[in-house]
Amino acid sequence: MKSMKTILVFFGGLLLTACAFGQTLEEARRLTENEQYEAASAIYTSLLAKDATNTTLYYYFGENLLLDEKPDSAVLIFEKGLAVDPANLLNKIGKAKELLNRTNAAEAKNASELDPASEELKLRAQEAANDVATATALIEEAVKAAPAKSAIVYIEAADALIRYRNKNLDRAKTLLEKANTIDAKNVEIKLLFGDIYTELNNGSLAAQYYNEALDLNKTSPRAIVSKGRLYKRSTNYEGAAVEFQNAIAIDANYAPAHRELGETYFRQGKLEKAKEEYRTYLTLSRNNCNARIRYGSFLYLSKDYSGAIAEMEQVLKACDATNPQPYRIAAISYYETKDYAKATEAVNKVWKLVREDRRTSKDYEYYGKILIATGQDSLGLEYVKQGYAADPSRAELLSDIANTYFKSKKYTEAIIWFKKKIDGGKDVRSADYFTLGQAQYYENQFSDATTSFAKVNEVSPKYVSGYFWRARANAQLDSTSEAGLAKPFYEKYVELAAVDSASTVKYNAGLVEAYTYLASYQFLIAKDNAATLDYLRKKALLNLDPEELKRVQLNIKQLEGSK
Repeated sequence: MKSMKTILVFFGGLLLTACAFGQTLEEARRLTENEQYEAASAIYTSLLAKDATNTTLYYYFGENLLLDEKPDSAVLIFEKGLAVDPANLLNKIGKAKELLNRTNAAEAKNASELDPASEELKLRAQEAANDVATATALIEEAVKAAPAKSAIVYIEAADALIRYRNKNLDRAKTLLEKANTIDAKNVEIKLLFGDIYTELNNGSLAAQYYNEALDLNKTSPRAIVSKGRLYKRSTNYEGAAVEFQNAIAIDANYAPAHRELGETYFRQGKLEKAKEEYRTYLTLSRNNCNARIRYGSFLYLSKDYSGAIAEMEQVLKACDATNPQPYRIAAISYYETKDYAKATEAVNKVWKLVREDRRTSKDYEYYGKILIATGQDSLGLEYVKQGYAADPSRAELLSDIANTYFKSKKYTEAIIWFKKKIDGGKDVRSADYFTLGQAQYYENQFSDATTSFAKVNEVSPKYVSGYFWRARANAQLDSTSEAGLAKPFYEKYVELAAVDSASTVKYNAGLVEAYTYLASYQFLIAKDNAATLDYLRKKALLNLDPEELKRVQLNIKQLEGSK
């Protein structure tokens, strides 16, 4: 039978601040919110050494470990809590949180549908669906058994459905509405409502709830930071910075505010200020491993690859060597610095540490890219394809796949993957149309190539090479030049190249080809010797090989003599 102390702790939730234990629990939870996970873990460990029967401690300890990206350890803690009391509702929700965070069931399902022949993807999708079903059952079991006058179970259940990967926002709203009828002045409820509407991209409603949270607690840095994140999501970085600064003014030691401000400065291009705020964040979070890893991610994103490598090397010395994230950052950074040997070593470590069902799209992507960089194109491409299958929203991977085929002169495959990217309609760039056009040109699909280059001209009207290749494709469709299909595009190429001060160097080869065509067209088709001479004289000024220069000079002399 549970002790009266345990019962009071469970049902009283956060109201035990009057006793020493409650204060210590509050301190541990405050440390978790401040992203000082290791410090919080130390307190939970100490508390459980004194009272191993308190099931609430296991729950918040496990949640702290989940946020610290230690899911396996979190599961062990939740299970210990359930071993103490198999009927404990919070630890059931804790297990549900871990299951919901394992993988994205929707992405796994989409990947399987994209490649229905893959048994591996089919199995992954089924396992993800099973995890979500089990998590849902645990949550509903806890909700059904929740005490009538306690909001905590509804709040934590809603948190599980909002915070983690396999979200169910509609159900979370229903649970929060129930919690609100019990405790209408609970700040956490308002914050979670705000998080729901943030996820739904309803900024006005999200702001309303964050403001309601602030009405209940005007000094809540979390509420202010949440408002700042709304601004950041909408790319209003000035507004976001103001909110994060406001949070810091209220609590200068609130680490997430400094991290968010640092990331905002980074997006504004204020790199030194960004680094300063991140260093403060590291100090406040007591240089915990998770914070240092996030700093490494920031350095990588700011293209300070050497800094990211140095930071991760230190992390790997000081922190849990079984955490794959430092190896991920190191692998990417080594790849970007072209240190493929160390990149290979790091990515192999990721592969050993991460279970297959927890490998991310980027894991597959960079494993593939590193293989490609080391000459293993075919195998590397298969991994990049798996990266896309793991997250079909990452349309940029389609370009990577297509470009790799193009560089390997496998133009038919390149065309297939570029068309897949373009047909998807997401993040399509002029570069996609351009390289597609080149692949079509090399495959003698000249009509299709002209269509692709026309799109390049439309999207990027000042891109010089787009006109050159469109001219080339049209020249193939008009082999006698009688229709002059290539003429306007060679002319546009010459016009735009002339604007560039370095045109005679940068565009020398293209200008040689353009002037050759235009001179030939004017002489043979237009019968305009003056225009022909003009183009030949321009060609003679270019960097020609001696034999070509002699021929051009001879042609000029012959035309001048015919006047």
